[in-house]
Amino acid sequence: MSAVLAAATAGAACGAGVGELLLARAERRRRSANRGGGTIGAVAPREVSTIDQLGGLGALVRIGRRIGGGAGARLPRPVDAAARLDAAGLSPTVTAADLGALRGAGMVIGAALALVLLPVAGAAGLLLSALAPVALVLVPDLLIGRRIRDRGAAMLQQLPDAIDLLRIALRGGRSVPEALAAVGAHHHGVLGAELRRTAAEIRIGVAGDRALVALRRRCPADGAAELVAVLLRTHLHGDAATVGLRSLAEDLRARRARAAIDRAARAAPKVQLVVALLLVPAAMLLIAAAMIQMQR
Repeated sequence: MSAVLAAATAGAACGAGVGELLLARAERRRRSANRGGGTIGAVAPREVSTIDQLGGLGALVRIGRRIGGGAGARLPRPVDAAARLDAAGLSPTVTAADLGALRGAGMVIGAALALVLLPVAGAAGLLLSALAPVALVLVPDLLIGRRIRDRGAAMLQQLPDAIDLLRIALRGGRSVPEALAAVGAHHHGVLGAELRRTAAEIRIGVAGDRALVALRRRCPADGAAELVAVLLRTHLHGDAATVGLRSLAEDLRARRARAAIDRAARAAPKVQLVVALLLVPAAMLLIAAAMIQMQR
């Protein structure tokens, strides 16, 4: 037993030592970069404030930058990393290199856990030591995938009304950037923020087609690609967008209604399961208690 405890203590000390070494190395790199010039120091406060707005995900990004940069650079990088970060609304605050650093930090922490579990749990520890690094490497991708789904669902709720307002603005003679800015000012969710960002990019000189294509990458909702295609034709060729936008808004409302019906249909078996597992046994226990009381 003392040998097992000694091995566990040694594994924990080894993991802590590796973590401290990586932290010290990252700190030296940061200090040398700051001494190299004033540009990085000027950009850093803005980046930190934006990272802070990401909440728990921002904290993970900071941890990844500190301890996972070296290991993440050696891991294979997903081909669609930039596209997924755009769809999650994380770029340019979080880059593909940051995603690699997160995966590297997961591997480092998983390896440290493996060193602790292997001498303590025996055969089970061997299995856990193999699975822990792999599982923690996949955590950033799972978090980003969930964020993409949440953004897509939120945008789908707002998209039909926003399309109607865009149709009215374009029919009133406004240009595509002006319509995007006006509609974005009336929507305070994620969709409104993306519309305002696109209008601002065009206003400062970004090509309209490039800004609209970027809008399509940042909007993972159903119908966003069709909307951007209509806006591109209107912006580049002056095509009338009234009919296309009206039919698109009606189609999106129909999709939203079908999605609500599907969610309601999936909820019914869950409610029945709760009734069968909780309410029915509770009622039977109450009846049994009343019968026992009557017999006394």
